[in-house]
Amino acid sequence: MEVKSILAIICAAIAFVGGIETVYQIYQLTVIDATIRGLKHPKLWGLLASNGNNSSGLLLYLIGRRNYPINSIDSNQKTKMIQRKKAAGISLCFMVVGILGLILSISL
Repeated sequence: MEVKSILAIICAAIAFVGGIETVYQIYQLTVIDATIRGLKHPKLWGLLASNGNNSSGLLLYLIGRRNYPINSIDSNQKTKMIQRKKAAGISLCFMVVGILGLILSISL
C-alpha cells in the first residue's frame, strides 16, 4: 500500500472515533440534563438527541425542555456536565483533525 492510502485510513479512523465519541457525549449530556429537569425517560431523550442526520432529535429535545426548569443540581452533576462538555469539545477536535488529514492525504 502507498503511504497516502495508509495516511488516509489513519485519518479516517481518527475522524470516525471522534464522531462516535461526540455522539456518545451528546447522549450523556442529554441524559444528565433530562434527569436534572425531571423529564420522564431521560435515556430515551438521550437516544433521540444523539440520533439523526440533521439533529432533529436534539432540536426536539431543546424545544421540549423549555417547559421543565432545572429543579436542583448538585455539585456532582455539575462536575459531570463540565467534564462531558470538555470531552465533547476534544472529540470534535479529533473529528476536525481527522477530516482535514483525510482531505490533505487524498489531495496530495
